[in-house]
Amino acid sequence: MSLQNDQTRLIGILLITLGVVTIFKLWWLVPIALLAGGGIAIYRRQRNLGRTDEAVQALLWGVGLALLSLFKLLWPGILLLGGVSLLLRGREAEVEQRMWALLGQLLSWNRRPTTPPTSNKVQIVEKHEEA
Repeated sequence: MSLQNDQTRLIGILLITLGVVTIFKLWWLVPIALLAGGGIAIYRRQRNLGRTDEAVQALLWGVGLALLSLFKLLWPGILLLGGVSLLLRGREAEVEQRMWALLGQLLSWNRRPTTPPTSNKVQIVEKHEEA
């Protein structure tokens, strides 16, 4: 896909989102979405650069501040985020692995285990009689 198509898709999604926000008067969600989206974007960029420590910290702060804003717990929550951030120092890669494992479990909790289908085919063998 070309860069132009990616930009067109992004602008289309942005316009639809702004329309939904305007129709339903959800302007209060815009800063929250920007905080979470910023944290995710920085996480992806830093992860691609191989900077796992910075990536996990950015994700923690971006998504954490968004959730704290959503539940109106911003000031006491900043203290909690600061403490968690300090406790994560040096263990970001391990925490990231656990996070992805947990997300994988959560996303697959309702999926049934897949078993290979059994075959209903019958092999027919012809016998030729010699006279």
